[in-house]
Parts: sequence; structure tokens; C-alpha cells
Amino acid sequence: MQRAQLKEFYGYGLILLVLISVQIYSVYVAYTTDLSLTWQHYLGFGATTLAGILWAFRKPQYLFYALGLTLILGYENLLGFTPTLDFTSTRYYVNSIAFPISYQDFSMYMLLIWAYVAHSRLRTMMQSLFVKNL
Repeated sequence: MQRAQLKEFYGYGLILLVLISVQIYSVYVAYTTDLSLTWQHYLGFGATTLAGILWAFRKPQYLFYALGLTLILGYENLLGFTPTLDFTSTRYYVNSIAFPISYQDFSMYMLLIWAYVAHSRLRTMMQSLFVKNL
């Protein structure tokens, strides 16, 4: 792999390492306190395991999508990584109808780090969508 691809690949590995360490901490907290793991945690464990397998087999193209989807679903509270599933709740109004919107802060930070690591791939993806090839 080229130098830029290696930096991106090892950046994904660092993100996976942080996710795995937070999930191990979640399991530790669940077994030592009265907190219990939810179905979001188990889905998060599975998604992280899938991304880890893709990283181990050096599949950066698929890892880009798997890790991005994992973090987006975590951001939307569909996957859990942290022990207590803390989230920020806001309200968005359309006319007089209030829509509750909540997101996990940890997943948002990890998603921003993922976007920083994969910025060249995201840029080429957006250019291919919006720039007309002649």
C-alpha cells in the first residue's frame, strides 16, 4: 500500500482499538455494577467485530464502509459502545410539531475522527458524485 493508504488503514486500526477498549470497559462495568448491557451494546459488539475482521484481512475498501456505518448507527443510538448509553437530546421543530432528536456524544466524536482519517476517500467520493466527467 502507498503511504497515504497506510496512514488511513492504521487510523482505522486506532479507531477500532478505541472502540474495543471502550466496549471492554462497558463489559467490565456491567459485570461489576448493577448496570446491564442492552441489545444496542450487543449489536455494537458485533459491528465492531466485523470491522475488526475486515481490518485483520486488510480490506480497507470494505472497512471504510463498515466502520463508517458502525459509527453512524452508534451516533443515531442504534448501536451502543459506552456503558450507560449517554446521549444528548434536542428538539427540532417543523411548524408546531416537535421531533425529538438524540445522539451519542462518544459516537459523534469517533465519527469526526473517522472522517478526518478518511478525508481523502470521502473527498474523491463526493467529487465523483458532483463533478461531471467529460
